[in-house]
Amino acid sequence: MSYPWDTGDLERNWLGYFIPGTRVLRNRVGAKTFNELQNAENDLVETRLIELRENPGLLGDRSYDLRFTRAIHRQLFQDVYDWAGDFRTVGIEKGDESFCPPANIPQPMDHVAAEIHRLDRLKAVSEEGLSGTVAYLYDYANFAHPFRDGNGRATREFFDFLLAERGSGLDWEKTDSSELHGACHTARARSDLSGLTAMFAKILDADPGYDF
Repeated sequence: MSYPWDTGDLERNWLGYFIPGTRVLRNRVGAKTFNELQNAENDLVETRLIELRENPGLLGDRSYDLRFTRAIHRQLFQDVYDWAGDFRTVGIEKGDESFCPPANIPQPMDHVAAEIHRLDRLKAVSEEGLSGTVAYLYDYANFAHPFRDGNGRATREFFDFLLAERGSGLDWEKTDSSELHGACHTARARSDLSGLTAMFAKILDADPGYDF
């Protein structure tokens, strides 16, 4: 089956993600405006997140690789987008920050998976080194930005799963989008992980989001 966001032409792909004549992403909920889509997305993703928290096994093996990344996104956004769990087919920029080209998305995510397994799912990382290690991995995952939308929520859930492996958690209520985006931008633009490291040091706790 062919899709308007996967035509082989980057410009057509970009336009193909949107409802024709609008800047509203094509969606499964019938939303015609940005606000309608955001409201529906928030409700539906929250429902799927609760489902996942209650049954983490929905994702299959916790492999922390490309398959697992896609499974998280598909679980969260399956009611909203036909492309839930599929890698984006277009480049994405935020301000002066560019994310990984679509064809190269596997490279940073493969590195993340390799490091996670080298570190025994972070169980081999000391408490003192944990925030820096998570910052390093998060920076790579953020650069990959695998999906057309919903990367932030999928990535946060990925790391909630990962930290639970060692009995740790992340209290995202202790930070906000401004701090997170600023720290991510500094990490990418200046190769400076200090902001991300400080943020994770603040929000890491001993309350896992998942019980395996």
